[in-house]
Amino acid sequence: MSPTSATLGTDHLDLLVTAACHWRILTSRTAAAFSRAEAHLVVAGATEAGRMLQQENLAAIRWYADRGRGRLADRLVPQPYTYTEVDRLDPVEVIKACHGAEAACQAAPGWSGSTAKRLLVAIVTAATYRLDGYADAPWNWTRPARRSGPPIAVGSHWRPELPGVTWVDVDEVAQQWGSASLVIITSDVAAQLPTLPPRAGVFLLAAHEPVDEVWQAIIALDDQAIVMFWPTCEPWLREQLTDPAPEFVEHRTSS
Repeated sequence: MSPTSATLGTDHLDLLVTAACHWRILTSRTAAAFSRAEAHLVVAGATEAGRMLQQENLAAIRWYADRGRGRLADRLVPQPYTYTEVDRLDPVEVIKACHGAEAACQAAPGWSGSTAKRLLVAIVTAATYRLDGYADAPWNWTRPARRSGPPIAVGSHWRPELPGVTWVDVDEVAQQWGSASLVIITSDVAAQLPTLPPRAGVFLLAAHEPVDEVWQAIIALDDQAIVMFWPTCEPWLREQLTDPAPEFVEHRTSS
């Protein structure tokens, strides 16, 4: 616990209340009366919700002041809160703002069982669901496995020299698709590949500007390949073949 409790500013409260409004955490008394409100919902209007947080914050400041641990700057009682909507919500900023508000309110005598605390918990949960990558993360976490097979390349007549790469024909790629550390596909054969499951570490290699053949190749691979143009990409590609980035070679099995 911090030695004193900071005063929550209007902007800070506006961000929290805006998140609660936009993410449907707040509900009206009328709506709550005619429906079975879910446990995470808080029955309050926007300004009322902000004032709940403000009052818990002031109670925490008084608790410190009664013990001689208050700051002169925090002794001024702010004007009652009035809600003003925030234009943009960033989930990370909202989560940090919730943590800051909790630190500023937790010394209030009734904080542990307060509606204001329940409001912050609900906002953090809603913001977490909206973090980039959250929806794609697995529910059941397992350590990622590493594809241990050699990198392969699929090509026809055009096969640029790449160190450590095993070139295969189109009819052979399915056998090594899942185990190969990296898969390089030249644009001239992409449309000939069989239907294969999605995977990371697939590179579409083109030798010219993105004309029809390249766009057709991108469509054939269903956007799962990183498009690279030879020879501009050669230094980076050689580096990946020597030491692939984890996001290309690590994966989780379906079991």
